[in-house]
Amino acid sequence: MPKVPADHLAFLQRRPFVFGCSVAVFPPDELQVLEEMGNWLQALAAGQIHPVTAEQKHFLLVDRDEAEARTVAERAWARLKGRRELEAADKPPAPPEPPPDYGMIEFDKDRCWW
Repeated sequence: MPKVPADHLAFLQRRPFVFGCSVAVFPPDELQVLEEMGNWLQALAAGQIHPVTAEQKHFLLVDRDEAEARTVAERAWARLKGRRELEAADKPPAPPEPPPDYGMIEFDKDRCWW
């Protein structure tokens, strides 16, 4: 078994993984992979760690939609990305910021003597 680099190992040991979306659409095998390796996959996709194997390089191609998913981890990551995008698009827009008052006190012009 090849030695896992220390920077990879730190992300593999990090728990829990924050999905950032509903997990109802994930099959059990994909859910398990993301719970165990989600932080590592996220770090690899974000460029926080560099790929060291051909499988990891293929995962990055899948992440960039340049290749089809072959493994459970790749399918789970593709489904996670799609679900996050879907839920982000469904969110209502944030309410507008209130206009700045610059510390001024509102007053009734009809009741002011000047």
